[in-house]
Amino acid sequence: MRTGCAAIAFLAVAAVGSVLAAPAGAEVRGVAVDTPAGYGSTSGSTNYDVYGTGCAYQLDIIVDGFAASKSNLVVTSTANGKKVTLLNKKPTASLVKATWRPTTPGAHVLSATLDGVTKTRTVKVASGVQLPWFIRGGPCFVLPY
Repeated sequence: MRTGCAAIAFLAVAAVGSVLAAPAGAEVRGVAVDTPAGYGSTSGSTNYDVYGTGCAYQLDIIVDGFAASKSNLVVTSTANGKKVTLLNKKPTASLVKATWRPTTPGAHVLSATLDGVTKTRTVKVASGVQLPWFIRGGPCFVLPY
């Protein structure tokens, strides 16, 4: 009887272990703007943490279990009712990068969707001027919001 109970307990633990060890599906964790907002965006001013139109920003999208993804990672920017697709491809790493160049001032919703799950970040955009690369690496000068 003891041997039978021990065998059943062992099989139950092994079954739970195999379920817990099963590979998880892909999951998008979030969207971040990796490039600083730019000059003119200083603490206490009306355009703190505001991005500029016409300037290029790098987005970082974190994806857990990217190899298990069943669909493409779709990254979009939506502003004033207009949606622009920035990226639409299978993720090949846990950190996926996309370039975002806002064209209109206002609130922009940056979204990343993978396997039916969407993560968003809302950012403010004002008029901006992309400085040339030889001026401190080409940052964006953001005009007052």
